[in-house]
Amino acid sequence: MNKINFFNFPKSKTALLKKAASAALKSEKIKKCEINFIMVSDAEIKKLNAAYRKVRRVTDVISFLVSKDFFIGDVYISKGRSQKNASSYGNAWSAELSYLVIHGILHLCGYTDYDAENKTKMFAKQDKIFKCLLG
Repeated sequence: MNKINFFNFPKSKTALLKKAASAALKSEKIKKCEINFIMVSDAEIKKLNAAYRKVRRVTDVISFLVSKDFFIGDVYISKGRSQKNASSYGNAWSAELSYLVIHGILHLCGYTDYDAENKTKMFAKQDKIFKCLLG
């Protein structure tokens, strides 16, 4: 049984975001998990990046796997950055948030986007999940 929670997200978006999370979890064959998605400000995500990744900039997502045994994690998504991304990519904000939910779950699963090879693998995987979500 998967427990997926959303904090500080618009209520009108959570049904779609749960669907995106479920699609990513199914793709990764994760049957039991508890994941908290927390929407934060650009300033807050910058603080999290500085404290935990030694990166002093705003990112759209930062993920923390709390326990591998039961697959418990927290995914922080920047409200401002996600809105800017949606605008610059020509997406609806709800589509961008869905994409970031998938991205955050893949990070929890161990995928990284810190180098070209791993970024290519991760983005191909999330694009495939995202397209299935739309399909």
